[in-house]
Amino acid sequence: MDRREFLASGATLAIATAGGCTGCARAPATSLRLEPISDYEIAREVTYGLEGSSDRRELVADAVENGSAAREATEPPFPENRSFVYRDSVYRLSREVVETTDATTFHFTLNPADGSVSESETVRFEELPAVDRETFADRGWADDPFLGFGSSLLYLDSEIPDSALVPDPDRSVIVWDPETKGRFEVDDSYEDDLKEYRYESEEVHSSAEQFGAEVREEYAFELSDLSEAEREILDEAIVPDDYSVPADENPPDAALKLATRFRPHDEVRYAWEESDEGAGDADAGDEGADESGGTGRIDGIYLLRYDGEVYWTSVQVARDLVTTTES
Repeated sequence: MDRREFLASGATLAIATAGGCTGCARAPATSLRLEPISDYEIAREVTYGLEGSSDRRELVADAVENGSAAREATEPPFPENRSFVYRDSVYRLSREVVETTDATTFHFTLNPADGSVSESETVRFEELPAVDRETFADRGWADDPFLGFGSSLLYLDSEIPDSALVPDPDRSVIVWDPETKGRFEVDDSYEDDLKEYRYESEEVHSSAEQFGAEVREEYAFELSDLSEAEREILDEAIVPDDYSVPADENPPDAALKLATRFRPHDEVRYAWEESDEGAGDADAGDEGADESGGTGRIDGIYLLRYDGEVYWTSVQVARDLVTTTES
């Protein structure tokens, strides 16, 4: 094994007052955007996203296709017990550490070695010990390195005695060719652990679409007795358009009343909430709760039914506007 290896919502309703940020762009006083969402897309929204990291996708594919997968890293490469959609089904990975190896992380800079450099300071890259060449090659720096940056490298403690670069370079200038010379300097280091993580997959639901349908059935709701003004706001907000009131204007009563209609309804709950890592995220929303059990504001993700369509909707209303509307 080679040892060197979250929420885009489709609809947003935000009603808030700007403040507390000098020089920042002021958010609109009111904004509303509704986007239709399918059952499959609901499943994608309420589970852990795999976008943006090829390593993460490869780990998931390995674990699902083979039942388990192992990776070496200093931190978990994938969160435990987070449900995710893979090939139209919903899965979850469990995780355990099967081996730990002592290691050290070295922070360094590699800058161009300008001017004349004495031969006693230099070492050709191909003459470096194998452990150094392999470490550089794993980062793509073996053939045509980029100079003028700082980063970190991990060495097993058992490898350090064989290195010519860490903990302090024997020769500080690495030469790749006559035009590419880099001065390697170690700035800092700290003890680390290289862990081998073993993941095992479990199918949560054979159909992501059906899973999303179950979420929809549990959480989607309609707003009854809408006024004409409220309907006009909702109609204007459906993509590709959106509804917005500038920060220096007062939101109309219809917009505030429309927002407060969400408060009695359940927010969409996310599939990772059963894990210890997800519990902290879920509890964070209760900070600052008032005596009535609410937070004094409307702030959550909902599934809204409107004119026979389901919309993924995020609602935010500032405390003072909620108080004004409800008084």
